[in-house]
Amino acid sequence: MPHSKAEMAQVAERRREMFRRRRAGESMESIAASFGVSRGTLAKDFTRAYRSYLEEEKTEADVWRRFQTDRYEALLAAVWPDALAGDVRANEQASKLIDKLCRLNGLDQPVRAEITGADGGPLALSSASPDELMTLISASSRLDHDNPTNTATSTPDEDDDEQEEDGEE
Repeated sequence: MPHSKAEMAQVAERRREMFRRRRAGESMESIAASFGVSRGTLAKDFTRAYRSYLEEEKTEADVWRRFQTDRYEALLAAVWPDALAGDVRANEQASKLIDKLCRLNGLDQPVRAEITGADGGPLALSSASPDELMTLISASSRLDHDNPTNTATSTPDEDDDEQEEDGEE
C-alpha cells in the first residue's frame, strides 16, 4: 500500500535531520533512539536516502551535461559553414569545440601511460624482507664517501677486472 503524502513528508524530514546529525558526528545509535527506531531501521533508511541523493546528483549532472552539450553544438553549428569553406580560424574554433564536446561527453580515447625503468627498459620490481630493506638503506648512506660503490647491492664489473690485470686504469 502506498504511503500517504503526510507519511512521505515525515520520512523526508527524518532523513534530512538524520543527515544533519550524522554530519555533526552523532552516532547512529543515538539518532535511532531519538526517532524511536532500531539502529538497523535507521541504517536502511540512511542507505535508501543516500542512494536517492546520489541518483538526484547524477540526474542533475546529466541535465547540466546536456545543457552544455547543446551550447557547444549551437556554437559549432555557427562556425561549421565557414570551417567547411576553408576559413582557418573557423576551422580552429570548430576543432576546439569538437574537443570540448568529446571531453564533456566522455568520448576521448583513454590516455595510455607507461612507467619504465632506466633508459626506457622494463621496470624492475621485487620484494624485500625488512632486513634486506635495512641493508639497502644503510648501503645507500655510504654514497657520500670517496668510493661510492655500494657493496651490498653492486657486483664488480668484469671490464674493471680486465683493466687491472692489464695494468690499465
